[in-house]
Amino acid sequence: MIDIEHASIRFKTKTGHVDAVRDVSLRVEEGEVFGLVGESGSGKSTLLRALAGLTPLSDGRLNIDADRAQMVFQDPYGSLHPRFTVDKTLRESLAINGIDDQDSRILAALAEVGLGPAFRFRYPHQLSGGQRQRVSIARALIVGPRVLLLDEPTSALDVSVQAEILNLLKRLHTERRLTMILVSHNLAVVGFLCQRVAVMQNGEIVEQLDINAVRARNVQHEYTRRLLAATDGYVREPR
Repeated sequence: MIDIEHASIRFKTKTGHVDAVRDVSLRVEEGEVFGLVGESGSGKSTLLRALAGLTPLSDGRLNIDADRAQMVFQDPYGSLHPRFTVDKTLRESLAINGIDDQDSRILAALAEVGLGPAFRFRYPHQLSGGQRQRVSIARALIVGPRVLLLDEPTSALDVSVQAEILNLLKRLHTERRLTMILVSHNLAVVGFLCQRVAVMQNGEIVEQLDINAVRARNVQHEYTRRLLAATDGYVREPR
């Protein structure tokens, strides 16, 4: 479903350039949930934005059905127009894609993400963080994508709400047979949802693993071990 070959992304700076993504190759099969993990600045979100058509490659090639791919962003408040009701946000996606029968589709999309019709005419500031992210997911799903690109969709949420959103995404993957790429800095989040994972550091993939290898701590790269240790510390945090 997704094929990336030797992709590189370079940004100009005042003093020259920065190589945000360097010679990345990976494949994601249809119906698979694939994780991209790494610390901030590792290039994982930049690569995801390239798949969404928001950032151009400087070298290499990527193949994805962009017309059937939708993206869910990290910040569920910043990604929603503050002056649009939920109804207008969802209706705009339908209008852009030339889809009719909008009222019934909007109600169905809200129900699918666990929001009732009472939420339809609320504004983003009238919603909790978890509710806003559910609206963002509904906006992505309402046009019938085959691929869902998820840029740290739970990192801005409380821990209890994170679990709700992850359970929602897992259910949607099963019901819709979606192909997903999940970007995260947290291996525990990736381990819950993904079948395979690529670990990124300084713009490069340093290791690709089956998720069972991650759970068994059967990793080869020292950077992956450090990510696992950081995840363990997060899980054991008493508060």
